[in-house]
Amino acid sequence: MTKTYCLTTLCCIGLSVLSATASADEVRFDGQNVMRGELKHLDRGQLYFKTPGTDTISIEWAHVDRVSSSKTFEIEFDNGDIMLGVVEPTESPSQLSIRNYAGARLAALSSVVRLTEIDEKVRDRFDGTASAGLNLTQQNSYESYNLGLDLTYNTLKYVSSLDLSSNINRSDDTATSEQSSLQIKSSRIWKKRRYTGGLLSFSRNQDLGIDLRSSLGITVGKTLRHTNSQIFNVEGGLLFTKEEIAGSSDSENSREAYLGAHYEWFTFDEPNIDLTTELVVIPSLTQSGRVRGSFNLTLKWEIVNDLYWRISYQQNADSDPPGESSANSDYNLFTGLAYDL
Repeated sequence: MTKTYCLTTLCCIGLSVLSATASADEVRFDGQNVMRGELKHLDRGQLYFKTPGTDTISIEWAHVDRVSSSKTFEIEFDNGDIMLGVVEPTESPSQLSIRNYAGARLAALSSVVRLTEIDEKVRDRFDGTASAGLNLTQQNSYESYNLGLDLTYNTLKYVSSLDLSSNINRSDDTATSEQSSLQIKSSRIWKKRRYTGGLLSFSRNQDLGIDLRSSLGITVGKTLRHTNSQIFNVEGGLLFTKEEIAGSSDSENSREAYLGAHYEWFTFDEPNIDLTTELVVIPSLTQSGRVRGSFNLTLKWEIVNDLYWRISYQQNADSDPPGESSANSDYNLFTGLAYDL
């Protein structure tokens, strides 16, 4: 952390202490509705605000035309700039007034994509979705189960995530098939939306001949687009992987390259829709010609507050899977309920 950043932080905290007793946080939306209480944060086009008479509620950022707070926030703009400051009241419609040691600055509300409180409580830094689905067919006793958990933890300079998914299919006519994965990532955010980090993943895919695949890697990436309706980032890195082959006591160690792209699109008009897609390509650096990869597409639309109907498509491929009778690719398509945590 630079001296300038530390000085900015101290000055902003001083400003927030001096103004803390002046008034409660305030937000005005749709030109007439005013709420007073506690401004939590802004993320993915939603402003989270708590009043004395309600729990934390979300307001679509596009509908907000005035906001102020006595607290210090880290503020990110759609061009990648980041600054610290106290969000002051302003009479200018659809603008944000930010004050720090360098003075005051006016910015268009539409250009702000993230507000993160400097001393935000730990529990408020978590965000995630839990999902589950079940499909039963009487004719051949077919059963399909899927579970998922996506959890993200944000601080001012770091983003960590945990992604867990498990799909189990079985019937009287076929053997049980399981595809499960757990991935933990942590990244350090730098200027201009660049980031560096590491990942740890474990997966099991019996159709592709993998009893357990363990990977440890380092990554570098950049967020190419971040607005209040879209997020797009790309990343690359190096993996060290160990594969335990299904039906055998053999295992293989390898080095692999890692290339990935992640895109999110979300809208808050009726219905509330959230689309996430990810493509990962992993060429082997140890086994010449081998390339594996995955593609994930998830669509959610809101039924009631924070409860979604979810459709997911997942496909995995391997040009040279281990094992003698392993398939080169497999896919899963499933539906179920998802709940925003």
